Amino acid sequence: MRLRCGIRCCQSLSGPDVGDVVGLFEQHGQGEAFCLGCGHTWQAVAPTGIESFQCPACERFTGHWKFEFYPAADQMVRECNCGNQLFYLTPDGHLCANCGVYQRY
Repeated sequence: MRLRCGIRCCQSLSGPDVGDVVGLFEQHGQGEAFCLGCGHTWQAVAPTGIESFQCPACERFTGHWKFEFYPAADQMVRECNCGNQLFYLTPDGHLCANCGVYQRY
């Protein structure tokens, strides 16, 4: 499977291999992507923090990650009693995005 970087600066590299792209960035994401413009889906590689990137089909910068990122398997993750792991960080504590209960230390 070939992966395509969605960042224009990477397209000037000598080869289209993922190894060429990944070496440019300290941290990167890889996964399913989709285009809001044309609906195309593909496997993408891009630096973390990038919110949109170029679609290989329509070449517009309307590509987005299909799924969210998640921590490595050996990292601790905060989890609510309802099983949710997505929280809003507020001055009052961590607000569970699923059930609305605040988690406090």
